[in-house]
Amino acid sequence: MNKNIEKIDRYLKGLTLPEHVSEQHRRQLRRQILNRIERRQTMFVGKRAWKVAALVAVVIGVGTIATAVGLKVRKYYFVGRETDGPYNKYNFKSELETVELEDGSTEVRGRMVGIASMDPNFTIDVEQKIKDLEEIDLLRQQNDRELVTVEEQEVNGKPQPRTFIFKYVLADGSEEMMGEGDPGERSLTKEQMDELLSLRLKRLKHADKEEYISIEKEVKGRIFVFKQQRYVLSDGTEIIVSTGMPK
Repeated sequence: MNKNIEKIDRYLKGLTLPEHVSEQHRRQLRRQILNRIERRQTMFVGKRAWKVAALVAVVIGVGTIATAVGLKVRKYYFVGRETDGPYNKYNFKSELETVELEDGSTEVRGRMVGIASMDPNFTIDVEQKIKDLEEIDLLRQQNDRELVTVEEQEVNGKPQPRTFIFKYVLADGSEEMMGEGDPGERSLTKEQMDELLSLRLKRLKHADKEEYISIEKEVKGRIFVFKQQRYVLSDGTEIIVSTGMPK
């Protein structure tokens, strides 16, 4: 038996396989493989580590995990906390990746993720959140997620990049909501966005008395019902917010 076969054999023996292939066990197994690959990245170089992962997927016969071939386990880092403005926010950034732009060109950038709350006492386990973000990133690459909300905005009549809220189910069964925006520049400054957020929170308290304009649209192959709301900031900026939920 050559050295590579011996290494793969030891790798397989180290996994605790579920007795039945259910959705819960599939997610458990995906988490085990993800953690094992991460721990062994110092022992295997780049593609060799993924070859081992691919072989494991074939041996255990779970087809959905086989889609991980060629995906990248992207590291995330905590980059700071913001306590100014109306919310308490933890910021994370991924390692750099090459992103293809709409014009066909490419750009090297890192993904930024902000975890925010209006609660001034809000705290999170940074190390656990990094693990969750890395798992979410892998699910995102496989499109293993559910689109639950779409938000569109117009600022003084100018359409802004849309924001999508996806639901991810992690290996431990927990659910995470994560926003992702269309590429493009937004017209609002941070101060204007903070003011808009405050206005939206105030209106949310009286949501049962609100009158909406409802519009149906197809987004990513599904029908969403959008409810429009109009806001005017203190500087006169007019913003139309349309929030869409699956029909």
